[in-house]
This record gives sequence, structure tokens and C-alpha cells, in this order.
Amino acid sequence: MSHGSEFHGRNFPGGVYPPERKARSTERPLSDAPLPNRVVLPLSQHSGRPAVPCVAVGERVNTGTLLAQPDRLISSAVHASISGTVEAITDTHIDINRDGEESQISLEPLDWRAAEPDTLLERLDISGVIGLGGAGFPTQVKARVRERHSLDTLVVNAAECEPYITADDVTLRHFAADVLEGAQLMAKLAGAEQILVGIEDNKPEAIAALEAAVTQSLPLPVVINVIETRYPSGGERQLIKKLLDREVPSGGLPADVGVLCHNPGTLLAVLHAVRDGAPLTSRIVTLTGNALTRPGNYRVRLGTPVREVLQYAGLNAAELNTLIHGGPMMGVALDDLDTPVGKTTNCLIAATADELPAPPAEAPCIRCGACEDVCPASLLPQQLHWYARAGDDARLERYHLFDCIECGACSYVCPSHIPLVDDYREAKARLRLKRIEATKAEHAKHRFEFRQARLAREEAEKQARREARLAQAKRPAQAGANDDATAQADIRSLRIAQTAAKAAVRKAEKTLARAAQQDPQQDLSDLETQLATAQENLKAADAKLSAARQQPPF
Repeated sequence: MSHGSEFHGRNFPGGVYPPERKARSTERPLSDAPLPNRVVLPLSQHSGRPAVPCVAVGERVNTGTLLAQPDRLISSAVHASISGTVEAITDTHIDINRDGEESQISLEPLDWRAAEPDTLLERLDISGVIGLGGAGFPTQVKARVRERHSLDTLVVNAAECEPYITADDVTLRHFAADVLEGAQLMAKLAGAEQILVGIEDNKPEAIAALEAAVTQSLPLPVVINVIETRYPSGGERQLIKKLLDREVPSGGLPADVGVLCHNPGTLLAVLHAVRDGAPLTSRIVTLTGNALTRPGNYRVRLGTPVREVLQYAGLNAAELNTLIHGGPMMGVALDDLDTPVGKTTNCLIAATADELPAPPAEAPCIRCGACEDVCPASLLPQQLHWYARAGDDARLERYHLFDCIECGACSYVCPSHIPLVDDYREAKARLRLKRIEATKAEHAKHRFEFRQARLAREEAEKQARREARLAQAKRPAQAGANDDATAQADIRSLRIAQTAAKAAVRKAEKTLARAAQQDPQQDLSDLETQLATAQENLKAADAKLSAARQQPPF
């Protein structure tokens, strides 16, 4: 059962209306960028730990060959995006020289309707699928949120509100049916009961494609919500408020209000990985800006140097003033044109000096309050700015600094041209470092307490065994019964220890997943160490219980 489009008028606070500048990149049809002669594939194209190389220098690989495996829970696999020879492996990347054969390998296709959830999660993990529209959170980890939350709605975030970027728009124009099938797959994993599509009203071709796709028979109902074009309507909290009138709590996640969000590019990659057995080796990238003569959307192999794709799009190097990775509001400037295209590269803006001029010099804050009016998170940007520069971390925490989505709306309207978001980013980095140190100290404390508890438990077990042997010596006739009772007591004790170890693993997994989703930029190494420690303790508990059960009866 499916439904057509409808308009929802609920509003989130704030927002701005910057020039869209999307038309130039949608005038040309989607096309493939040429294959590069060499790719550089970073081992960290995602939130969490870098992938671990599993190939050797000099080894020949095909397109789709697994180059690096996920490392622990929050990580993602990396695959060869061209066929050729592994030229170099470093701590940060793997380089491949193309051999010109373009041979490909793929995994066995799966029927997602019939496959078990664990099978689908394993496929997403080994296929290297991550969120292609944001911080690059591993999709298989996000799909496990059902284990910790009750979900009812999957939201397809097709707002794509930032200026210039049209990758999701073009994805929907060409692959709307596949995107919705990917949404059905992820809804199955999440246990969602409905699928909502949120799309801004400046994408009529994509809306028409979606409306045509929902006429097909789909397992879950799909509702297309055409919303007002306003930045940043594509923020998860803002879109959930717009579509469902639900407020994600401060410091919380969409899952806390029963929602899971994915963008169209991610859902398309999910379907290709499962239905077609195709690991993530390419993505659609918007190439735009006035320094390009052939702007458009191109399917680009991961690891391709930015310089090559821009040259294919007609780069006028003399006119290039600023190159932005992402959009003009939240993106970052690139100084190195040899930077490779990664999984989260959704847009490259080759801007001229007239197009995106340098901001004027910063002036003192005049306390106009414009920043507060446009903040979509209902924060107090002016106060956060003062506390950030004063290093007042306690007040930054109290005023919910980490609820800031760094959309840049406050900086955009500031008449004093204060780089507010830069202040917030520096403050967040400082607070993250403090949290890491606090977490390490807490972890050291827990390890000490766990060791003391283990030593006390082992001593108590030894004492219990000594007392049992003494009792047996005093009552030989009852020795068999006593030994059997002691063995049963030991097994009960080991079962309790195993249950506690399992609970510790679940708690560590939940803590790690929540921390990674709340703040993808933070260092997760200590939390991952805690999880690894808990897993080792569980293995030890399992081994002890198994050994006790295998002891012969008295």
C-alpha cells in the first residue's frame, strides 16, 4: 500500500534562504567520469576506526576486491575501485595502479525479503556501505539500532537543502524505484511500520519520479512529503520536526523518538550491496561552480584525485579561487587538488572570486540577535560565541553546544561577519579532548575495580574448594554427594558470571554506538577498548562454563 505526495506545514525554528544555485549542475544528464589511472583509497572514509588492510603490495586486485576489513564495531570496509596492482600501503591509505582490464568481482546476490537480518547486516558490513550524505556513519551499525530502540518510522531524507548540491536530486530522478526498495530493506531491518520521504519543493523532477515509483507494489506504505525549501530542512532533527512533529531530545538521537533517517544515496548503495552483491566502489558527485565549463553530476570511482574529475568537468584553473568539499554552508575548503574522492564526497564546488568572495573582516558583536532568530536548534549563538572564546566549557555544556549542527545559518546572517561556527568547532574539539581524558580515567578505574573483584572472586572460590575438601575428608561416606553439590554450585556461579559478562558487552556496544552517532568526530578508541575488554571477559566466562560442564560426574 502506498500513498501519493502531501504537504506538511509543521515548522522547525529558524532557518535561512540562501541562493540555491542548483540549476547549472542539473542541466546535463548523469554520466560516468573517466576511470583514473591511479586511485588513493583512504582507510578512514567513515566515522570510527580506520579499516585494516588485508592485501599486500604488488598484489593484483579486481574492482570490488576487499582491500581493508572493518576494525571492531564502528568501522567500514574498503574495496578496490579499479582493477590493477596494489602500489603502496600506508597507515592512512592504499594506492592502486590501473591495469586497463577493468575486471570486476561481486558478492552473491541476496533476496532481502527472504534473508535473515543477521545475513543482511553482515552483507552491509562487508560491502563498506556508510551514510553518503553526512558524517559517514557505518550503515550496518545504524541498522542495529533496533536492538536498543523501538522504531516505527524510516525517513528518507531527500531534502538536500544546502545550495549547489544536487546529487540526491539526480539520484532520485534516475533511480527512485531502487531508492524506495532500499528504504523497504532498511525498514525491515529497523522494524519500522511506515516510510516517509521528505523532499523540498524545488525538485519537481525527483518528486515526479518518486510519485511514479510509489504506484508499484511495496511491502510498507510510503508517504511523500513535499516541504518548503528552507535551509537547513535536511538536518535530521529539523526534518523529523517538520514531518512528524517530534522533538529529538538534547543530546539524543532520532531513534529516541522512534525514527531512523537515511538519504537517497545511502539507500541506493544498500540495495546494490544486497540485491546485486556490489560493494561500494563509486558514488554520484555534484561538480559545480563558475570555474567549471561542464558542471553536472558524475558517477565517480572512489579514490579518484579531485584534480582529474574537475578537469573532466572543464576546470578553468585561472578562474578557480576556492575549492569547497561539500556545500558552501557546511563544507570545507580544499587546498590540495590531489585529495581523493571519498565515500562522503557529495559535492565539489570550483568557485571563482566573484562567486564566493572572501568574507569581510570581523567586527565586534553588536548584539542584534539575528543569529538567535535563525538557529534551527533553538540555541543562543551569541552566548555560545562568548563562552567559546572565553574557554568557559562549563557554560558551553550547559547551553548545549553539542546540539549545534554547524549549519552556518548564524554566521550567514551575522552583520559583524563573526565566524561563529569556527568558534563552535574549536570549542567542541577542546571539549572532546576533555571527554576523552575523562573516559580514559574512568576506564582505568573500572579496569582496576574489575581486577580487584576478579582477584577477590578467585580467592573466594579457592577458599570454597578448600572448605569442600576438608568437609569431604571429615565425611567420607558423603564425599560423592558433596563433590556433586560443589560442582553444581560452581556451574551456577559460572552461569551468573557469564550473564554478567554478556550484559557488560551489551552495555559497551550501546555506549559506543550512541557516542559515535552523537558526535562522529570524537575519538572512540577508548570506548572500543572497553568493548574489546568486555568481549574478552565474555569469552573467558564462556570457556570456564564450558570446561565446568565437561567435567565427568562424580
